[in-house]
Amino acid sequence: MTRLFFVSVLLVYILGCASGVQMLRKIDPGMTPAQVDEIMERRDGFSTAERDGHTYTLYQYINRFCNAHVNMHEKCDFYVIFKDGRVIETGAKDVRSNSPNMQFLYVFQQP
Repeated sequence: MTRLFFVSVLLVYILGCASGVQMLRKIDPGMTPAQVDEIMERRDGFSTAERDGHTYTLYQYINRFCNAHVNMHEKCDFYVIFKDGRVIETGAKDVRSNSPNMQFLYVFQQP
């Protein structure tokens, strides 16, 4: 019974880890900040600038899973750029690999 519970929890965890790349692919040009927040969840930071009568806003999503279905140890930063409240560009940078120092994880069942 404990093993079934452990496997169920692990499966839900793996399936629930939507990667940043997968979420970023759902963002289309012209989307509003509210629509982006719904897809990407809470942003980690933002900045705004005025230029030539337009307002540019940069949303930052820092240290998110790049592609959780391929490698659970790679993290990267994602960016969404808005012009006058509409998406004009998305991107990712700084892929970091934080692999654990162990090669195997052993799980022992308690007697």
